[in-house]
Amino acid sequence: MATKMDRSNFAALLTPVHRKIFFETYNKKKKQYTDIFKVDEMHAKEETFPHLGAFGKWEENTEGNDFNTADIAMGDVATFTARRFDKAYEVTWELVQDDLYNVLKGFGRGGSASKLGNGLQATEESQAADVILKGFSENGYDGVPLFSEAHTLVNSTETCSNKVSGALSDETLKEALTMMRLQKDEAGVLVAAHADKLVVHPDWEFTARALIGSTLQAGTANNDKNTLPNLDVVVWDYLYDKDGSVKPWFVQDSSMDNLMFLWREKPIFDSEKIDNKMDHRFYGYCRFDTGYVDWRGLVGSDGTEA
Repeated sequence: MATKMDRSNFAALLTPVHRKIFFETYNKKKKQYTDIFKVDEMHAKEETFPHLGAFGKWEENTEGNDFNTADIAMGDVATFTARRFDKAYEVTWELVQDDLYNVLKGFGRGGSASKLGNGLQATEESQAADVILKGFSENGYDGVPLFSEAHTLVNSTETCSNKVSGALSDETLKEALTMMRLQKDEAGVLVAAHADKLVVHPDWEFTARALIGSTLQAGTANNDKNTLPNLDVVVWDYLYDKDGSVKPWFVQDSSMDNLMFLWREKPIFDSEKIDNKMDHRFYGYCRFDTGYVDWRGLVGSDGTEA
């Protein structure tokens, strides 16, 4: 015999149904940022990633001599701080009484519980994409933007660039790939970075696929063989800004730790009674932060001409 809903079991009967709809919707579509960011957990509200210097190359020595020694310096620190994200909606007792079927179904197909799930996924994607969108203008842990022509090195007077200019083309992509292979550690020694992924703004999708998939050199009138490596092309729908002023693209060595998405508290869905009312509030809550722990393994352009 079905249980009749009354004020005493309002939340007990509704919450599991809405929670199921919330998580089904949230997990329905594959997340895009997880192909680009390394996803991990935070062990405290603040997580730090200190950059140490490097020893450089080994020096030759002779029999009987003391070891060659070197000091290692402390560099900059990349910091992640857990940020709270939440959203709620209310269900009145009258709505339950008057439209029980749709309330039990999370307000029907495409209703409140499912919209909450869609909203969280969009939030995660947007927060991750902001790391790239802001990576050409806002300074990061080393005092310059993520994509910069002048990253300083702790144990060297050299600087390194991981920024190219211009639209995605055969020429600019090759420039980016070469630039990555020349990236150096804090002592100015090559780190053997090799791109395996090309991540693009939606406007570059077909350019990217033509560049990587063509047998001959794309975008030119000659018949030269296409010598670009077989990069994985990732079209990131959220890699756009509101005014359309930038259309970023970048190459990535995904074997290196650079872009990070860190969970402090995974999403939860629950309900609570609203004070002095017969109504209930259904809510979702989570905490996470996004950013980068190193610029190495990344080379990009904002997509605009210099």
